[in-house]
Amino acid sequence: MTTIVVPHCPRCVVFGSHVIRQPWMPRIFSWPQPDHSHVELALRHHDRKRVARVPLRCYANSDSVNIAKAPTWKATLAGAAFWANTRNWDQVPRSWYWTMVFVFLKVVGTIGGFRGRANFSKQSALDPLLHRRAHASKVVDTTASEHLDRFPDLAHRIAGDGTSTGLAVVLPAYARKSSDVDELRATLAALAQQTAVPEAVLIVDDASPVDLSPALADFPHAGKLAHVRMKQNTGPAGARSVGLRLLRSWAAGRRLVICLTDSDAVPHGRWCEAMLEAQGLFPGIVCGPTLSLVDSHVGRFHDHFGNLNGRWRWEDHPGVLLYGCTCNFSVDTSAVGTLEFDPVFSRAGFEDIEFCWRARKSLGVMTRYCEGAHVRHEYDRGLSGLYNQFWKYGNTEPIMAWMHPDFSFQGSSSVVTGFRDPRLQVLAVNMPQGPNAAAAKAIFEKIMRLFKQVQP
Repeated sequence: MTTIVVPHCPRCVVFGSHVIRQPWMPRIFSWPQPDHSHVELALRHHDRKRVARVPLRCYANSDSVNIAKAPTWKATLAGAAFWANTRNWDQVPRSWYWTMVFVFLKVVGTIGGFRGRANFSKQSALDPLLHRRAHASKVVDTTASEHLDRFPDLAHRIAGDGTSTGLAVVLPAYARKSSDVDELRATLAALAQQTAVPEAVLIVDDASPVDLSPALADFPHAGKLAHVRMKQNTGPAGARSVGLRLLRSWAAGRRLVICLTDSDAVPHGRWCEAMLEAQGLFPGIVCGPTLSLVDSHVGRFHDHFGNLNGRWRWEDHPGVLLYGCTCNFSVDTSAVGTLEFDPVFSRAGFEDIEFCWRARKSLGVMTRYCEGAHVRHEYDRGLSGLYNQFWKYGNTEPIMAWMHPDFSFQGSSSVVTGFRDPRLQVLAVNMPQGPNAAAAKAIFEKIMRLFKQVQP
């Protein structure tokens, strides 16, 4: 591991006097004492005392002990009032109309999250969680083993000659009604038009009660499509793990970039290409910006707050995120190895955060942002859809706190539409001079390539 010492700024708390270590950084940096005007510029819209206070107040009851306790309605309403206060937002719309709309939707979503936590505390305990994980793991093992030899031609294609990096997509699907099948059809249509065509697309059917074959029949590259049906429903974490395991087995040691999205998402035409390029720069985990597929009040709300874009922290390097979301996600098998999603998560919510955090802590693999990897997502519509979405998050957050008590959102900020990483400004004005300048510039340019704009 190599070291960069980031100097302390006496006028702010952007960086403390600490050491940041990353394996890709050469031992060349001797940072000069910087002019911190760039820090103030990057944070000119923020009251640092307020920013420091937000996580402490909001997440005061989110430690591994208290998070499993059912929040009272008084605490629920207090939380909703807190997040409805625009002073506690990373950014506020210029329009008063949209500000008031988002205030109302913040109340709805926050109440949903708190009531999801209340439901978890009433219905769950450690033993049922462990039983769920054990049962879901068996389903994953059985499903993967039964499908290992069912697609010999696809397996041969994935193995290749072992000299190049392969590209594949894993798409978990659970359809309750015909409209869900239509959404899957739109996702497959987008994947069929990629500038970098995947060598394989795995549809992992999570025991859907509705037949998916009408959507699959329209996919033009039939030889690259595999339909894997789970023995029982386990949730998207188990379904994704089946796809990762099959592809890893078929690759037989070949390096693969595996892209993951949802069956209600529509990737941009350059999505796979952008993911492949980003993984070539920094192998590991990559996620991109996710925007609403439909122009609606709820969609604009999600876009404004970046609810499916991950979060970033000052103590990480430019381009590094605290986590990414699996609707717009890729992994490099050369970096993550046999890492899979934990099937203890029976529904969507926090299984991607847990995966990213476990990769960071156990493997030193970081999650990075790629501006060019755009995805449009179909959010649950209306107030009930918003409430239910945050209810799911609240219902799964205690599991994350139990598994990783060291994880925290404190000190993190959202990745919003048009994200421009302010850490890049810090890095740019602190570039070393002299004999190390060329190498430092090369690394800076490498990071900047992650922020290359998507082409229309």
